Amino acid sequence: MKALHQKVNIVPVLGKADCLTPLEVSQKKKKIREEIERFGINIYQFPECDSDEDDEVKIQDQDLKDSIPFAVVGSNILVEIKGRRVRGRAYPWGVVEVENPTHSDFLKLRNMLVRTHMQDLKDVTQETHYENYRSECIRNMTRMVVRERKRRSAHNTQQVTNSYAKDLPS
Repeated sequence: MKALHQKVNIVPVLGKADCLTPLEVSQKKKKIREEIERFGINIYQFPECDSDEDDEVKIQDQDLKDSIPFAVVGSNILVEIKGRRVRGRAYPWGVVEVENPTHSDFLKLRNMLVRTHMQDLKDVTQETHYENYRSECIRNMTRMVVRERKRRSAHNTQQVTNSYAKDLPS
């Protein structure tokens, strides 16, 4: 994450959340947030709500912020539960549903990525990460040109010195 945080938007995810108890999920989330802060890793920052937003929107926004890292369960298998087919994992003790908010933050993550914050993610990518990349490329190209000019100048100076040395009487 440290190598990427200046280049891309990072949205932290805690995978295989079905392997953890709710207490363990909470503890892991807290530890991950602390380590992100301790190591100075820049993650995607949700934009602040406007003061004129509905209270419901503000609550949803705060809920998203509090969910980081998103604890998700993944599965590509459809499981039948009480006559309906859902994406999930079947265990001897029951079924973990990918899209059940009590089992996983998957719905929050999907909604954030696809519905509510997609444009902001694109804007941050363009305005921050791409512009940083572009300016770094320009800076590197400028350095290369300056080095090449210095090298040519030194080479030309050497040639001029050598030609004067030939013209001097021995």
